[in-house]
Amino acid sequence: MKTPKFVPHPLLKHPQAQTAFGALFARPVKLESTLRLWVDLGDGDSLLLNEEPAKHDDTDKPVVIILHGLGGSGDGATIIRQSAKLNQHGYTAIRFHHRGCGRGVGGRAKQIYHSGRTGDIVRALNYLEKRWPGRPVLAIAYSLSGNMLLRLLGNTAPSQIPNLAGALAICPPIDLEACSNAIATARNRHIDRFFSYFVTKQAIARDRQLAKYRNPNLRHGLSLREFDAVYTAPNAGFKSREEYYRECSAAPVLAKISLPTTILAAKDDPIIPSSIFDDRVPQHINLRLEQHGGHVGFYAASVTPYGDRRWVDAFVLDWVKASHR
Repeated sequence: MKTPKFVPHPLLKHPQAQTAFGALFARPVKLESTLRLWVDLGDGDSLLLNEEPAKHDDTDKPVVIILHGLGGSGDGATIIRQSAKLNQHGYTAIRFHHRGCGRGVGGRAKQIYHSGRTGDIVRALNYLEKRWPGRPVLAIAYSLSGNMLLRLLGNTAPSQIPNLAGALAICPPIDLEACSNAIATARNRHIDRFFSYFVTKQAIARDRQLAKYRNPNLRHGLSLREFDAVYTAPNAGFKSREEYYRECSAAPVLAKISLPTTILAAKDDPIIPSSIFDDRVPQHINLRLEQHGGHVGFYAASVTPYGDRRWVDAFVLDWVKASHR
């Protein structure tokens, strides 16, 4: 990996500022040609993939699938921006939407997505294998999806995902309990409210679409921990929030990962304590732990070789290029 260490913009040295800037301030990017692909999940539900084909698709290059974080979708600014940059460098990008997420999904998902539903990612990868037989796929997963991807790799035989050639998890909460506690601290109240607003909005919209009796405990204003207790855990089949966190954290299975894997995180991430990586990431996984960057912020002091200050984009592109030489 040739990407130099991250140096934060002088006006965004605080991790909270990096986190907010990364999430809220982004120039709109237009993609040239988007194809909508539906993946059957085998239980009556389906999820959406947006294919962004490179103008001159080089079939010797891998397809790159990007998975969004909690409360988002594949329509997020970071994923669209990175898809456009990948296209510019000859890579076909796939914007993955977890079940129930994305524009125009309607009532195609009766079940919720959660950190334990790694089978959906397997289904998407198998779909891509049928679409491009023998063509390798690189997976990039943000935040909660990063935990899901790592957990999938630790629990899934390579023969079930033969086209997956490499994985990059960015700011993954590999210990859900520790990260949930971090989000719940007073200094992170605004981050907690930000995430809980969007997941609650998605949950209420889902229940309305399905004409489902609404959970009286589901309302705006919940913390993420409260949301997971009253909505995520029971809808995902767990007895409690604690059981959900324990069963769906990636940390216990990292040692079983055999695929070439990189984890990118920041020591000052306000909601992913860097201590969760201590003595848990085996040597065969490449852990890139930056001093600064916040939670998926990484807005740099200087312009990267790719024309802007989005250091995480540079890291992603450098990783993709290095992963198929």
